Amino acid sequence: METNSSFETFEMQITETAKGFLKSAAGWGMFLSIVGFVCIAFGLLGSLAIMTAGDAFKAMPGAAGLMSAISLGVTMLVFIILLFFPVFYLFKFATTTKQAVLENNTQGITKAFGNLKSYFLWSGILTIIWIVSYIGFVGIFAASVASARGI
Repeated sequence: METNSSFETFEMQITETAKGFLKSAAGWGMFLSIVGFVCIAFGLLGSLAIMTAGDAFKAMPGAAGLMSAISLGVTMLVFIILLFFPVFYLFKFATTTKQAVLENNTQGITKAFGNLKSYFLWSGILTIIWIVSYIGFVGIFAASVASARGI
């Protein structure tokens, strides 16, 4: 005969204080996601402007002339598309949380926490990509400096 532990039959309840914290988190999540969507829109416009600049971009002095306008614009576009996902999941968390707290909906709050998990997952993946890219760029820069000095 199996016995259920008290934890298996435990049902979590959210207090009014916790609901207030969730509503506040949802409000800030909404604000940050709107700012994120605006930044993504400006990034899209910037990448399109760079891609349409074409030969004028090649004439620029310095490091900017090393990369073609199309390749830089496409690279920016890829990063902007990747940045869309965490902002989208943060927006979904904010809207779902607000609705679930207002309606006392357990399924809604579960869905909201799923969106929050996805937000942190995407943020973590992008952070790892950023760190690896940074280390790679530092290595490439160090190698090019060493090569230029004949080391």
